Amino acid sequence: MPERQEPRELLREAAAAHRPDRARMLARVQRGIAARGRRRRAAAWPRIAGAAAALAATLGAASLAAGWVGGGAPEPVEAPGVTASAAPAPGLGARGTVVDPEDNPHWSRSEVTLRTGGTLTSLTVELRVAAGEGTRPTGAWRTLPEADFDLSWTREDGFLVFRWRLRPGAEVPAGEHTFAGQYDHAPGRHDASRDGYRILAAGPGGERTAQGGFG
Repeated sequence: MPERQEPRELLREAAAAHRPDRARMLARVQRGIAARGRRRRAAAWPRIAGAAAALAATLGAASLAAGWVGGGAPEPVEAPGVTASAAPAPGLGARGTVVDPEDNPHWSRSEVTLRTGGTLTSLTVELRVAAGEGTRPTGAWRTLPEADFDLSWTREDGFLVFRWRLRPGAEVPAGEHTFAGQYDHAPGRHDASRDGYRILAAGPGGERTAQGGFG
């Protein structure tokens, strides 16, 4: 009958004979690490997504404030029913002045100076002087070539009217140009509070008007 071994001896022999499977253990450890990483990433994703959404909102607000979205220049925005012209109409401005020389109380000169930002192919300058007793024209001039304009003066509704019209084919270059009408009047300083001027102009970019007074 074989000798019976004690449980403690059997456990010691089994432990001594055990050879651990290192490859299987390493694989289990790696799987555990990977699973923990996935759980951490899953828990962190809502925070990352929230931060990304906040950043996108911030960038979107900044883009709207700047007036454009994307990486290029802003596109032109047109109002409904309005077509953008290829070139803007030339800018047009004007001012009126009166010259009353002290050495001649019977004579004055009214000047209209216009400024255009582009070439004009059509131009009419109208100067209206309130005509009292003794008011009559004594001459007119302009800084542009005389041959480019037709000049007339008439009386209309109590006004002495000087009118310059650009002749067909002539052009007015960009810059500042003056038109002047001269006239005699009753002794004393001329009252220009009712005087006025009107300008009708056109060029490659469109039509412009300007008007004003001297008072």
